[in-house]
Amino acid sequence: MIISHKYKYIFVKTRKTAGTSVEISLSRFCGKDDIITPVIYNDELIRSEMGIYPQNYGVPVKWSEYSLRDWKNLIRRGKKPAPKKSIYYHHITAKKIRDLIGEDIWNSYFKFCFVRNPWDRAVSRYYWNIEKTKQVVTMDESLQNNDPDANFPIYTIDGEVAVDFVGRFENLMEDTASICERLNIPFDNWLPRTKNKSRKSKKHYSEILNPEQIEYIREKCAAEIELFGYEFEQVVNK
Repeated sequence: MIISHKYKYIFVKTRKTAGTSVEISLSRFCGKDDIITPVIYNDELIRSEMGIYPQNYGVPVKWSEYSLRDWKNLIRRGKKPAPKKSIYYHHITAKKIRDLIGEDIWNSYFKFCFVRNPWDRAVSRYYWNIEKTKQVVTMDESLQNNDPDANFPIYTIDGEVAVDFVGRFENLMEDTASICERLNIPFDNWLPRTKNKSRKSKKHYSEILNPEQIEYIREKCAAEIELFGYEFEQVVNK
């Protein structure tokens, strides 16, 4: 998630929509007062290679606030606790952002996010969770443990879209370039590949989901599907 006072925009980061790629790329143009939230370690390495780091997303942690576990980690492994208490975080909702920054900035800054075909996103989330947890689960378990409609509450407030522009994962480069052109950001068409190793299967989502799972996602994501006109696409093997 980014709040850029330099370019007057708010990037609301949704799940499994290449948000980290967009965030890392846009981080290169941020000013010292802009808010940039942390990403996972491996992706943070990509950003740190350019000398760019998360900033202004929280408040410093005092020594007195270290827990017993923090002290043990510090003594045994030299592992320091997180340097900040996060106020802003990567998938923070639009409503929470608005409440934190206030109506004036919220209403005057350009706000945007990205969405993705819900069926494709559910399969992506499935493989990402396996890679993250190193535990093999079924697709049914993944759908039950991870709400397929988790993004809709991020970019809406009271059921209404709260951002000014919704880009599509399916049109990622073009939409990112369009956003940057509007904001006068000197975007160079660079979007790093992040989390790209988590999806082991290259099969189309229609070859992975069964009829019950297809309908479950359709029902859970009905509002988003209707709003953006997403359809279930069936791939026919020749």
